[in-house]
Amino acid sequence: MKNSFYKTGALALFASVLLTSCDPEVDGTAPSKGEADFATYVALGNSLTAGFQDGALYSEGQVNSYPVILAQQFQAVGGSSTFTQPLMAEGVSAGTPGANGVPQALVLAPSTNCAGEVSLSPKVPGYGDMSVFARPANQGPYNNLGVPGAKAMHLLAPGYGNPSGLATQPATANPFFVRFATSPNTSVLADAMAQDPTFFTLWIGNNDVLGYALSGGTGEEPTAPAMFGGAINMILTQLAKDAQGAIANIPDVSKIPYFTTVPYNALDLDAEKAAQLSGYYKQMDPATEISFKAGKNPFVIKEDGVVRQIKPTELILMTVPAAQICEGLGSLIPIEDQYVLSEAELKKIADATQAYNTILKDAANTYSLAHVDFNAYLNRLASGIKIDEVTYAPTMVTGNVFSLDGIHFTPRGAAIVANEFISAINAKYNANVPAVDITEYRTVLLP
Repeated sequence: MKNSFYKTGALALFASVLLTSCDPEVDGTAPSKGEADFATYVALGNSLTAGFQDGALYSEGQVNSYPVILAQQFQAVGGSSTFTQPLMAEGVSAGTPGANGVPQALVLAPSTNCAGEVSLSPKVPGYGDMSVFARPANQGPYNNLGVPGAKAMHLLAPGYGNPSGLATQPATANPFFVRFATSPNTSVLADAMAQDPTFFTLWIGNNDVLGYALSGGTGEEPTAPAMFGGAINMILTQLAKDAQGAIANIPDVSKIPYFTTVPYNALDLDAEKAAQLSGYYKQMDPATEISFKAGKNPFVIKEDGVVRQIKPTELILMTVPAAQICEGLGSLIPIEDQYVLSEAELKKIADATQAYNTILKDAANTYSLAHVDFNAYLNRLASGIKIDEVTYAPTMVTGNVFSLDGIHFTPRGAAIVANEFISAINAKYNANVPAVDITEYRTVLLP
């Protein structure tokens, strides 16, 4: 399966290279800022805003982040020629710190499973230490204030960039903000307001529900909608007081490749093996409903302490140790809870997302902001979107939109996001900011 990913992905990449000379669609209307003022643009958000990709923050992702692309397009209608980011040093990448250290950006590399089968899959090439979070060499103030891992309330939190907060339990600071905060006790919002922005984009809230999803429903609960709404209103009360802007809603995270790449029924058995497994579970429990047949079978999971077969409407996370399937994982050995999203957990995610998006739409109306509907965008993407004869979809590698972590964008995915912002901004402010030529941006790098 993974080898076919590689071949199909190579074809998609080849097709996209052939199309790099295509021009974007031009509607014949002169570029115009309309009623918008792009003199000083700041971007607030999380990892999607920061340019995080392939599981890490590194300079190539940053210089191809959607806020940079937006700033370039704003410049075409009189916006500032300056858009500064807290760039990582060249050749340095930083993922979320964990037990092994700070992971470097993922790469596609060959891996061999316990059956001796070789395939291409995302791998962490190595780990660094906290020194990778050294302060940027380029000076601020920084227009891109995207902070990987940030939730809505974190943008308001004084001390979120205080290095002493990294050592507390739980931590009260974020190393990605520590490296570029203007002072230990400032907040992301305060650093944005200090620049007197005339225009802003705000895309925050994914992490308020994503963390729960990434834990397979075993971790921190989604942020309560009342708390989320309070944070959004506190942010916009300041940010939108003297500035125009655009606010984006939250996509259904269960539709991104991190949750959809592993099929629920990828347990492929011959008739003899199926009979052996069925007999094993029957012997363990004569009343069991677990049974197998020749061909594709649903994996065996352990959800909320109950061993059962996964339903077609449930999801397995991309981080499941797939190389162990040939050792019995998902058949003799149930897949543990933290790698599975059950129907009940998916409903909790959907309910939280819907509540956040109602709050964000109401906020856009209250503060007279452009509203970017990324929930609808991901729904369209799920069916496949064709642009200049290239198909884009939320699938690993071949979908061209998501990077190797299955969550964040490729540079081309970021360019598509920028065009979604531009479309909403043009509609709100009677502007004609030109769309970006997405074929100028790469998709997944193949070895």
